[in-house]
Amino acid sequence: MPSSPQPDRTGPQGALPGFIATGRDATPLDGVLGTHDSVTATVCGPAILHSWQLASLTPSTPTLALSRVTRTGRGAVSTATIADGMRDDPAELTRLLPPFAAVRGDEHGVRMVADSMGFRQLYHSVPDQAGAAVLSTSALFAGWARSAELDPAAVAVQSLLGWQLGQRTLFRGVDKLAPGAIATLDADGVHVSATERAPEAAISLDEAVSLAAELLRTSLEAVLDDHPDAVLQLTGGQDSRILLSAIPTTRRRGLRAMTLGAAGSGDVTVAARLAERYGLRHDVHGLRALDGLSAVDAWELSCEAAMRLDGMADPIALAALTVAEGSFDQGVRISGLGGEVARGFYYVGAVHDRPFTRKDAEQLAAWRMFVNEAVEPGMLDPEFSPWARATANDEVASALFAAGNEWYQATDDLYLRHRMQRWAGVTDTAVGSKRVVINPMLAPEFLSIAARLAPEDKAHSRFLARLQMELDPELGRIPLEGRPAPIAAAYPNPWYSMIGTMTTGRRLAGKVLQRVRRGNRPPAGGSVLAGKVVEHWREHSDVVSSAPLAAFIRADWIDGVIDGRIEPRPSSVAFMTNLIVASGALVPRDDRAERL
Repeated sequence: MPSSPQPDRTGPQGALPGFIATGRDATPLDGVLGTHDSVTATVCGPAILHSWQLASLTPSTPTLALSRVTRTGRGAVSTATIADGMRDDPAELTRLLPPFAAVRGDEHGVRMVADSMGFRQLYHSVPDQAGAAVLSTSALFAGWARSAELDPAAVAVQSLLGWQLGQRTLFRGVDKLAPGAIATLDADGVHVSATERAPEAAISLDEAVSLAAELLRTSLEAVLDDHPDAVLQLTGGQDSRILLSAIPTTRRRGLRAMTLGAAGSGDVTVAARLAERYGLRHDVHGLRALDGLSAVDAWELSCEAAMRLDGMADPIALAALTVAEGSFDQGVRISGLGGEVARGFYYVGAVHDRPFTRKDAEQLAAWRMFVNEAVEPGMLDPEFSPWARATANDEVASALFAAGNEWYQATDDLYLRHRMQRWAGVTDTAVGSKRVVINPMLAPEFLSIAARLAPEDKAHSRFLARLQMELDPELGRIPLEGRPAPIAAAYPNPWYSMIGTMTTGRRLAGKVLQRVRRGNRPPAGGSVLAGKVVEHWREHSDVVSSAPLAAFIRADWIDGVIDGRIEPRPSSVAFMTNLIVASGALVPRDDRAERL
């Protein structure tokens, strides 16, 4: 791995492979896309489809798969099936495994479809609003094409949460495409149609375990049939162990596995023991390459990450991960992402049906959501800061109340439809062109099973522990990293209940201490990388001082960072990087390139 990796500039301004479609009478996109030779412009009736680094699935009509994952939970889906679906019934394609999306252009215009989770991020102009009609894989390009202003409510949410809620983007008049929705750009502008989620019948714990075990066994067998060299992302936790358990013992010896972490860490130690026990080919990858990174490369990599994240997740974390991942082959990954949905991520204490109030929503936001990625006190403009907190609280409460009037079901929906869609999804989208990541527990069938379970069956990992014991009781008797073996959660006794209470207490105490200290946890490698970005700002202060940030960030705070009186948190560096990259589009393109 070179000590100074360079940003990946494979598309316009280093963007992900993707597209932007506008009406034929819209302002030309040279100011957004430049004259990059990878851009192909195709007239589609009343629209023009600009695409780059994408291969058409059909010889004549542009039909483009926007994800390298094209399969259901039970196996691969052919390109012909995707092309036919985009022509005849795009709604059928929403059942593909996230992340999936596709776009088609024809004589009627351009239309795009998202997977059932909205995991592959797509964006569109808000119907019936003034400004250019646009569909795109990039919220930044969509906003720049409309000369849109930053949305203060979106900036407020991101300053506290680090990511977005619902379908909001950083730009006014630009929305994310909702899960399972179809957006069309034709002679009448943009239209969005979405299928309402029908209520599903409740399911017993035993039935859920049986269905989920069969689904995962089938899915993992199909993945290994299609990709014999696939790599299992193995940690010391529960979700990757469940996936290992779903692989027949006859196929485990020689299976490739990898763990990202420091040698000797809990995750690496537990994963290494499992690998030795079952004959896995196990690789461990760390973050040592960050030490040799220059300040200018750290800034360029962070800007590149902000572009790929559309400014709506942590570019410092992604840039650090990019450096680490660049040191080894990518290939096809099998990931346990999605298991959190099945264990009640926001549950605390005894779980039983109960209504909730606005106070409950604000407490959840303060103690569980705003503590990790919020910017530091004193950074935001003194008038904007209290308004930002009130707005972020409003958005969290609205998301919860929109999900229903039962607390635990509402928090499940918040996690799946907001945190997973807008945090995990945007990050997964950002790396999707570099590697194929298959997440069997994001299959619509698995998510349906989790949604139909009673909250008390998901609480304290009961369902996942029972699933573990159904798939492989031997693995279920081996302790997890920092936690008892899954069998203890599957069949709890008073001793385990006491341990679970103590574990919950320690977690809450940690959150309390974190909040009292007004601190948050940087991502792996985040402190080192953020420090190098700040070093670049101090050497090139015009990068920060010339950006239009005054409406949101105190000028004296920026001065304090530049002159060395303030050492900002990684979360604050990430927030400001996103704003600089997003607002850099408001100046001429040549100047923007210089400033970034």
